Amino acid sequence: MGRRVLFAAVVLCSALVACGAGHYVQRGADLYGQGRYVEADEVFERSQGRVSRAGVSERAAYATYRGATYVALGDLHHAQHWLAIATELERSHPGSLRKEERDFLDGAWRAFANRLPATPPPTGTAIASSSQAPSPTVEAIPPAVPAPTLPQ
Repeated sequence: MGRRVLFAAVVLCSALVACGAGHYVQRGADLYGQGRYVEADEVFERSQGRVSRAGVSERAAYATYRGATYVALGDLHHAQHWLAIATELERSHPGSLRKEERDFLDGAWRAFANRLPATPPPTGTAIASSSQAPSPTVEAIPPAVPAPTLPQ
């Protein structure tokens, strides 16, 4: 699966260059494609202020890569936030993501879902101490955002 994600990242990087995406999106995408997730996160963090002035396509690409970067770093809370933004931008402005970008977003959602902790089956016993309390789980996809379709 790692090779498919890397291939998708390279394809998306090429698509972003062809679309003329902002330098900060391209730089973060390049770092992501190289597996340099911490550095990609730093680029995205420093350039977040520019996103509000960017066009819809650039904002959607930024959110897609920012979310995928958080998935790679294991920060599922922030990953869900940014992937939901990218999904909502594509939903409300169809075509804001190119096919390659949409495929990459779908792959990021799948990677996100694969990183979620397994929910233990319910038991009939009470929890004896707070140290045994189950940790909260992150909702896979917010109710307001439609679930991405998986390829058959």
